[in-house]
Amino acid sequence: MGDNPYIQTRNRVISLVVYSLLLFVIQWKVVATGLTPNENAIWAYSGFASLLFGSRLLNPHFTPPADAATNSFVALAAIVAGSTVARSNSWELTLIWAIALLCTLVCLASVVVLLVRVPVGIETRLWVRAADRAVRSLGSPTVIFTVLILACIWLFHRTRMDEAIAIMTVWAVIVALRPVEAVLAFGNWLSEQEGAVHTQGVIGPIAAHQSPGIVLVRQIGDSSVERGTPLVVADNNGPWMLGVALNYVGRDEGNLLRVLTVRLPGELKDRIRKLPDTRGAAMAVALSATPDELGSVPEIQRINRLCGVVVSDTSLDYVLFEVTEESELAEGRLVETRIGAFHAMFQIIEGLTREDIVQQKNTYGYARAKARKIGRWDADAGKFIPVKWLPRMNAPVFLLEAEAVAATADAIGHFPNTGFGVSLDMSAAVTHNTAVLGILGIGKSYLAIELVERMVAGGIKVICLDLTNQYAQLLAEFLDPTHEEAQRLALVAAGEGGVPHQNQEQGGSHLRFRQEVTHQLRAFFDPAQQRFLKVINPAQFEVTRQASGMFNNNANMATLTPTEITAIISDAALTVCQELGMTDQARVCLVYEEAHSLVPEWNSVVAEGDKAATARSARAILQGRKYGLGCLLITQRTANVTKTILNQCNTIFAMRTFDDTGKDFLSNYIGSDYAGVLPSLEARHAVIFGKASSCENPVLIRLNDRDAFVATFRADHPVPALPAPPAA
Repeated sequence: MGDNPYIQTRNRVISLVVYSLLLFVIQWKVVATGLTPNENAIWAYSGFASLLFGSRLLNPHFTPPADAATNSFVALAAIVAGSTVARSNSWELTLIWAIALLCTLVCLASVVVLLVRVPVGIETRLWVRAADRAVRSLGSPTVIFTVLILACIWLFHRTRMDEAIAIMTVWAVIVALRPVEAVLAFGNWLSEQEGAVHTQGVIGPIAAHQSPGIVLVRQIGDSSVERGTPLVVADNNGPWMLGVALNYVGRDEGNLLRVLTVRLPGELKDRIRKLPDTRGAAMAVALSATPDELGSVPEIQRINRLCGVVVSDTSLDYVLFEVTEESELAEGRLVETRIGAFHAMFQIIEGLTREDIVQQKNTYGYARAKARKIGRWDADAGKFIPVKWLPRMNAPVFLLEAEAVAATADAIGHFPNTGFGVSLDMSAAVTHNTAVLGILGIGKSYLAIELVERMVAGGIKVICLDLTNQYAQLLAEFLDPTHEEAQRLALVAAGEGGVPHQNQEQGGSHLRFRQEVTHQLRAFFDPAQQRFLKVINPAQFEVTRQASGMFNNNANMATLTPTEITAIISDAALTVCQELGMTDQARVCLVYEEAHSLVPEWNSVVAEGDKAATARSARAILQGRKYGLGCLLITQRTANVTKTILNQCNTIFAMRTFDDTGKDFLSNYIGSDYAGVLPSLEARHAVIFGKASSCENPVLIRLNDRDAFVATFRADHPVPALPAPPAA
């Protein structure tokens, strides 16, 4: 506030008025000729008047060449006027003309500088720079008019000692002592102290700087400084900063208070001189301020959420931060820090303890967390947008506040304890295939059923190959029991019996069964058909194939395994989709529930024929994308599922997994960091990554609860009405 230009100008005007009155009194009461304008008044009218106006109003800080020319010309005119009363051929006249010569030289030099100096840029000619510096010094009001005043004292007042002493005293008061300015400055400071930001005491000197943004304070006294206490870090060798107390850290000099430094808010910056000046070393001083003054400092406003500071080894994809407050921290929680102008969010995926040796046997132990970059939240788009670059060292890290999460129609789940949802592009989830992987009893089937319902809402036909019969129960609203039973009986009838044939490939009932499957799928895939869900249990059918050549008009028959029946259905689905033509949008999804039994890896097959059957199913998935055919694969045994299909799954839901094979496979998709947290994932939690996800990076989410999802989703997407049964 002491630097306020208005106050400075006001003080100079007041001092000008006071000193002018003083001159008037001295000239009137002390000088013998009083106010009469003659040689005895030159000191007052020309000398001190010009000195006051020049030093207080025109050139309070420095004198440019133009003003130096003006000052020297005024002084020249005054001294020449005094020469009229000096005796000719006397030393007095010599002194007058010497001063006149000085004024003339300063005036002419100022004019030359104004004419020859460069108008823009840096002046490099030495003589011009020397002349400029000389006229600025000699042409200043304090110098040029002091010379004039001293000359007037000697020439016109030396015989009157009282006048000489009075004039010298006034000169000393105005030029050297400046008492009016001192009194005004003190009054201004005193007025500022009302409502000032008062100090609560010195915390201690600054022991170390950990640039950028951290200082360590060697605290004076034994009282503990609470986390979040606002401080002023006062350093006369640099800008003063606002500090926020974090925690105590062990160093070779004992426990030091770690303080996070941020810029001073404007409200405090304007008043910072109200704090006491520091002496010597930089100091940390506690202060009290109003909430409005600290309203723009997130480090103080969100101190309860400040959980750490960014440390070394942070990369473009991950942030590492030293934990200063560990309450509520957990895997999957979101933290936030600044990257440039954006608030970027990261998801905690790992934590570990560290111990640093600070001196000899002294150590400092702390926790360090690792978080994966998610991006910044775009509320309009409802998803995270990537943020480039990385946060600066020692940047504060904030834990996002936990909030109650309500299921939304668009979100497949939410980041734990936040309202940030993750949505799926269901068409991409089908055409580029999706896998749900995890152990038994953690919610895989409920997730798969939710995905099926979302597909149906998107107009995608779904065939569930379900050995558990769970889908038919949980999705009963989408099925017509009478119609489905008739379809099942038709398939059972097509698979019964089977006669031998000279051509072994044609023996048995599998061709008739395939024909019936194709017939049913052709009707089901018809765009005009308003049925969207079909559930088939491959283990319910006894379909035969000829296992040997003919002998006495007879041959051995073998019953097809669920894997082989799955291959028939997959082949038929591809055939019918090819008949419908190519498309970029999802048309049909094959759901492989218990996929390790339906499309097993070659070393996990039950029967030798399952190898060829799995290959046929894989071929259908590989070729199906161009025709809108894809799959949803659900398994608890990643190692036992054919990698030919699994490797085609572009979107992955990774739930709790213990086996090394599963973790090694998933680490190729979601990275070793997220794969490392899979064994400790809670139920209904999953790491999701892939083309269908609204997040470009792997993220850990809390999946929707079934009841909440049904209530929310079906309000916007009611179960489609089933076609009326044909008239009898």
